Amino acid sequence: MNRILSIIGLSLGMAMLSPVVQAANLKTLDVAALPGDRVELKLSFDGPVAAPRGYTTEQPARIALDLPGVTSQLAIKSRDLGSGNAHSVVVVEAKDRTRVIINLTTLAPYSSRVDGNNLFVVVGQGAAAAQGSQPSTAMGAARVSVPAAQSAKPVARSYAPGPRSVKNVDFQRGELGEGNVIIELSDTGIAPDIQEQGGKIRVDFAKTQLPEPLRVRLDVKDFATPVQFVNSSATGDKASISIEPSGAFDYSAYQTDNKLTISVRPLTNEDQERRNSEKLVYTGEKLSLNFQDIDVRSVLQLIADFTNLNLVASDTVQGGITLRLQNVPWDQALDLVLKTKGLD
Repeated sequence: MNRILSIIGLSLGMAMLSPVVQAANLKTLDVAALPGDRVELKLSFDGPVAAPRGYTTEQPARIALDLPGVTSQLAIKSRDLGSGNAHSVVVVEAKDRTRVIINLTTLAPYSSRVDGNNLFVVVGQGAAAAQGSQPSTAMGAARVSVPAAQSAKPVARSYAPGPRSVKNVDFQRGELGEGNVIIELSDTGIAPDIQEQGGKIRVDFAKTQLPEPLRVRLDVKDFATPVQFVNSSATGDKASISIEPSGAFDYSAYQTDNKLTISVRPLTNEDQERRNSEKLVYTGEKLSLNFQDIDVRSVLQLIADFTNLNLVASDTVQGGITLRLQNVPWDQALDLVLKTKGLD
């Protein structure tokens, strides 16, 4: 915890990693109500813009879209959207980007589409930014997507542009005796549902195929890690990976490109005692986050925004991360992120 406190109060030095785009100014923000408790936001700029980086939070329920290299020229920074699920939108500007925050009553799916100098965002069930466009993110999955190249043509993004599948399941022993289950996916938009149940770690992939040759039970006891077996199976259109550890263990999950790694490490008696003591240390306001391949700097920025604290990260802090955090104190969430990326 002292390590966590030591980074609080330092100046924020976390520039978002994004390709160079021509600077653009946000000129207008128009809102239209759609059937089915949906709402469409139209953001107009004085030049082409890249596709936004987006993430969602569950508590509080909100959608945040980052626009790198964009300056806001809106006279009014916040706007009431009425009594629907999406009740307000706020536009805030940082030194290198503009962030659009949509505040919700309950988390809902959204889609976004860039068309020339305009960005369309639709929030609500069955969201579609325009006919033929595809959702840029799924409900509850926070993800930094790769911005599209500048173009005057419409840019539509999809997290599943074709058959989704698990391409490979591998196992490796880490340098510290941890067991790493490496799952290679057909695309980065496949969102895993990771849960610990009955002493096992279960990873489900909805609407994802698992080829017959991969439906096997791997015996990995000889690797001398906490992981004993890795079971890969499919039920209907859902692929599942079940990891069976033994003894006391801890695990984390992170994703780089299309490879999801579940890292299971053994816990010593000292580790367990420290975990028990740390349960009394975390006192921050609770939040729920579901990250799907989000840039680690964006995670740190999100926590900084949530707490109104300043964090500093060196230039070596890079890469993506996938974490499912349910109603945990923010300082514990920060600790998990740092440990997952080996920053502690």
